[in-house]
Amino acid sequence: MSRLRLPWHRNIGPIGLDLGSPDPLAMQVRLGSDTPVRAKVFPTFPDATLVDRAAAAASGLRRAGFVGREVVVGLPSSCTKMSVVRLPVIAGRDGRESIAWEAAERSGQPRESLVADAIPTGAPSTSHEGKEEHLLVSTPVTELTQALDHLIDAGFEPVAVEPRFASVSRALSRRNRRDADVVDVRAVLHVEHASSLVMVLRGDRIAFCREVPTGGHVLDRAVAARLSVPIESASQLRAQRIAAARGHGEPVDPVPEEAALAATRAPLDALAGEVALCLRYFGVTSRGGQPGRVVLSGPHGAEPRLAGIIEETCRS
Repeated sequence: MSRLRLPWHRNIGPIGLDLGSPDPLAMQVRLGSDTPVRAKVFPTFPDATLVDRAAAAASGLRRAGFVGREVVVGLPSSCTKMSVVRLPVIAGRDGRESIAWEAAERSGQPRESLVADAIPTGAPSTSHEGKEEHLLVSTPVTELTQALDHLIDAGFEPVAVEPRFASVSRALSRRNRRDADVVDVRAVLHVEHASSLVMVLRGDRIAFCREVPTGGHVLDRAVAARLSVPIESASQLRAQRIAAARGHGEPVDPVPEEAALAATRAPLDALAGEVALCLRYFGVTSRGGQPGRVVLSGPHGAEPRLAGIIEETCRS
């Protein structure tokens, strides 16, 4: 079981549990320095659901030696629905209910079937209606409850739940937390294994977010088909290419390198096209400045030629 939060453990934060990874990842850091204290991956099976991942994590957390029982849960972006809306400024319980009813109406789901919240985007208001722009986020309550029940039954206490893109934006906004930083508008392409996230950040606020189904698995399949090799070998080749691009490994042999470049060109073009469409949509529908740059992040964000293709596509 996890160790109790004794006085000498009070500078250690709650357990962060990422259920958006193919295999759930738990990490705990020392507050102030953000130094990792412990990290653990809990293997699951392919296509595991949110509830399956939570069950695997709950079982593994009991034996992993983390401090305390408080858990902050990160949800897969695919589990959430997002839309940018203008909402009246209402505080307290009435405000939370208006957010939930707005989400239910937009998703076509009963109010009691989902849980919702709204994140201020920081866009300036040009009307006198008393409304502010928010990113409306909702998720099915039944699946979320079943996932959290596994953690509670294992003796842990979920203290917060957030979509995975919120933690990504927080990590990329460590130096943009002042009110004056809202003028720093930048786009983010976060490339993961199963999908990618396109976000626009104003300072540390999320002004736009959309999930794109193209991720590292699509590139793996393209390379495997081109070279007629198993998907595992294609994934390993791509990992070597990314390491070399980051300066952490030897260059890949020219023959497979050229084949991988040719195989990944089409999906990278498609991904760059999605980024350009998102930025065009944001430019038409949003106020408060346009992104001055695109930041690449994520485990597949250093894919060779991706930065150049993004630059070419977004300039045209």
